[in-house]
Amino acid sequence: MTTTRRQAAHDSGEDIWSRVAKAGEEGLPPERAIGRNTRGQFERGKSWIRDVKCGAEKKSFVRYRGHYAVTLDPDKCTAYAAERLQSLYKQAVRIYKSSLKELPPESQELLTVTLLTKQLQSIFDAMDILKAAGFSPETAAAKAAATTPAKRSSALSRGRKI
Repeated sequence: MTTTRRQAAHDSGEDIWSRVAKAGEEGLPPERAIGRNTRGQFERGKSWIRDVKCGAEKKSFVRYRGHYAVTLDPDKCTAYAAERLQSLYKQAVRIYKSSLKELPPESQELLTVTLLTKQLQSIFDAMDILKAAGFSPETAAAKAAATTPAKRSSALSRGRKI
């Protein structure tokens, strides 16, 4: 019986990166980005790209409008980040509802339960602006700018000339 060695995430990642980067800003749909990789190799390769390759290349790897792209386009990057944050927010809500929310009062007072509940609440609080904006980074940025007072220069507050 022959066994084949599992392809390293690095190898899959390099293969995917090369293919997607060659496609330019338009990127590639998943069925073309996957190339000769299996679904599992593709997922491990994408993880390696995000963990290692992006930092090494100083470029982003995003899925934008159904296509994977290597880019520095802020619109594509923020749209991808907002989509992923929406997913993480949904996961945090699900974690809270399915594991901590329904614990009896005596369990709610346990230090571990309190700590985890507070951490999840911090995630919910941090996501409020994006959630209220429908997870649109543009709308959220506009709302944040409208509610944040302009920061005064520290030089002005100390009476220094600019």
